Amino acid sequence: MVGVAVPAAAAADDDGQWWYQAYGVADVHAEGWTGKGVKIAVVDTQINPDLPDFQGADLTVAEGSACAGTEPSSTEASAGAQHGSTVAAMLIGNGTGVARTKGIVPDASVTFYGVGATAGCEPLPEIAQSKITPIMWMVKRAVEDGADIVSVSMVTDDGGIPDDLVLAEAAARKVPVVAGNPNDVFKEGGYPANLNTVIGVSAVGSDQKLPIAALGVENAVTNTTVVAPGVNIATIGDGSDPGSWDVSGRATGTSLATPLVAGILAAAKQKYPDATGNQLIQSLTRNTGTEDHEVQYSDTGGYGYGVASLRHTLSKDPTQYEDVNPLMSKGVGPSQEQIDEAAAALASPQPSQEPAPEGSGSILPILIGVGVGVGVLIIAGVIVTVVLVRRSNRAQRKGQS
Repeated sequence: MVGVAVPAAAAADDDGQWWYQAYGVADVHAEGWTGKGVKIAVVDTQINPDLPDFQGADLTVAEGSACAGTEPSSTEASAGAQHGSTVAAMLIGNGTGVARTKGIVPDASVTFYGVGATAGCEPLPEIAQSKITPIMWMVKRAVEDGADIVSVSMVTDDGGIPDDLVLAEAAARKVPVVAGNPNDVFKEGGYPANLNTVIGVSAVGSDQKLPIAALGVENAVTNTTVVAPGVNIATIGDGSDPGSWDVSGRATGTSLATPLVAGILAAAKQKYPDATGNQLIQSLTRNTGTEDHEVQYSDTGGYGYGVASLRHTLSKDPTQYEDVNPLMSKGVGPSQEQIDEAAAALASPQPSQEPAPEGSGSILPILIGVGVGVGVLIIAGVIVTVVLVRRSNRAQRKGQS
């Protein structure tokens, strides 16, 4: 493992839960917006549902994984199980575990879909035949099971038409899919975050700066939708593999920012139950930062529409916005025609079949953003890149609350 230094700003964020205060989560909960009644699907490697973090939470682990020979849940403190457990705890954690993680929407109903990535992942025969990647296979299951929001803290190197069709159906059902960007665009794949319809999330620190990727440059990912807290975050386990459930670490990564954005959408859905998923995405992108502003977007600057805001998003009724997914200009992923066809198929009383899939086959997913003091984490033969924040000046940033 390669050691790295803890950022100087970390001293002010000593508990690793700075995002909770920055977002004013306790105040939002006091107003009653805890995600109650909202169904969130978490797609990740594995989870340990027996951790104290989840006692009393509405957590279900869906049966079956995407990779042969693995299970979606595990009591072994592998880096993958620590990763999935941390991501889920940021949504519904009760604050009693080793990392003291309190969920952004503790009353939401979370179903965990475990990809179960291992060394030499061999997709199950049904998945291999479909040509859908293991990650997107679990997204497909989540959407078909009735999820209101899907949160994906994983990336793959490639996708194809079958994956596009999965997202087309999600969009037709108006189910927001939130996915973490790569932590290092020079080394990691960008799917599914960089596909049309998907909310691509990057991480920022308490100073609202992007972490450093390779070559000493900020991790400014093309086609980012929003950024959210994901630097120097407390984790369940310290990233060791195998590790221990009795220790907490710190991590930086888009994996940790992703569930927070999913949580913002869930809180907004609870408050505004008549809003569609498209309108929730519209509100998320229009109400970044702390103050009202005209829509501002950069597809290359790394911040997209800006810093996702819990309180600002909750302050606006999403039903005032057009019922259209605004994330259709990334140049790759499902087309509007595919979405329309999926919507027509859903509305038809006759069973329909997908076109014969083309494109690349299923590939091994890559975890993003887990580990503390780790530059490169080898887990099950897959490289997981952890990046740190550079203390640099950047103009015209919005607030985080």
